[in-house]
Amino acid sequence: MLICALDYSLPEEGEIASIVYIPEGSHTITPSVNGKPKNVEVKMEAYYGEEVAATFQRDLEQRLAANVRPVFDFDHNDKGPASALPKRFYYVQGEGLMAEIEWTGAGRKAIESKDYSYFSPTFLLGKDGVPAGLPKRGPLGALVNEPAFREIPRIAASEQEAEITDTSKKMSDLILAALSIEPETETAEAAAVAAIEALKSDAETAKASLAEITEERDELQAKAAEANKSRAESLVKAAVSEGRIAPKDEDTKTKFIEKIEAGDDFAEEILSKLPKIHAGLEESIVKASGEKTGSSEVRIEAAMAKASDQCGDNASFDVKWELAAQIDPEAFGL
Repeated sequence: MLICALDYSLPEEGEIASIVYIPEGSHTITPSVNGKPKNVEVKMEAYYGEEVAATFQRDLEQRLAANVRPVFDFDHNDKGPASALPKRFYYVQGEGLMAEIEWTGAGRKAIESKDYSYFSPTFLLGKDGVPAGLPKRGPLGALVNEPAFREIPRIAASEQEAEITDTSKKMSDLILAALSIEPETETAEAAAVAAIEALKSDAETAKASLAEITEERDELQAKAAEANKSRAESLVKAAVSEGRIAPKDEDTKTKFIEKIEAGDDFAEEILSKLPKIHAGLEESIVKASGEKTGSSEVRIEAAMAKASDQCGDNASFDVKWELAAQIDPEAFGL
């Protein structure tokens, strides 16, 4: 399968490009009129398109004959670098008043880098709303990002459409050749159009499938994370019930949950080997004397209880364990 793609690029330096200067139709805009914002209606209707173009061309020729060249600038700031140089005005039915221009280095860079995308004209407007020509001084328009004519084509898109129109026959022939279809027949042309539409459809289907796969992956990851957290909490809860962690030792419980949830197998192994601090209570022996009696487990439990009273419930298990060993070292085998 032959896949053809048009890569838009501006005309080479010194070459002439065309842009829409005033789009065809009747437009209500809010431009700056004599330095102040004002709602105006611009009537660029088809039945006097040629007349308007002739007027603008006459005014441009007068400006070109003068010493100071006419230019387009940026953002209508009337200073700074020129974005383009106007060469000719003409009318195209269905498009409006067109301008042939030569991009400057600054203008070319601004468009290619997508810093600017639209053109905004500067012109004289008659009382009847019909464009009446060009001003005698100053720039004739500017590159902007907020054009008053909201429907004016983006410069890059407009240029690209023109390039596609000029090369449409070549593109059609290439696609037909890739499909082994003779370009002379209407059936062949219809098949080429169908092939292009099929490619567009395949692209949209692939895009939708990728979105579905991504969503499914995110859901699975969320479920896996929830399962890991639930398992870690269950293991720590079991350790608390078995007496391996004190019920109020929130710091120790939180640390074990975080490590096990993150997949730390070593932390899980340590948790399973923690001594049961409540084991052996059923073997306790109580005597009225002050002697230390009972199994080591009972004595460790008693020492841990004293340690908890002395250092508080918020102390970690390790701190309590060390203090309990100091209280009854024999029970700890010291």
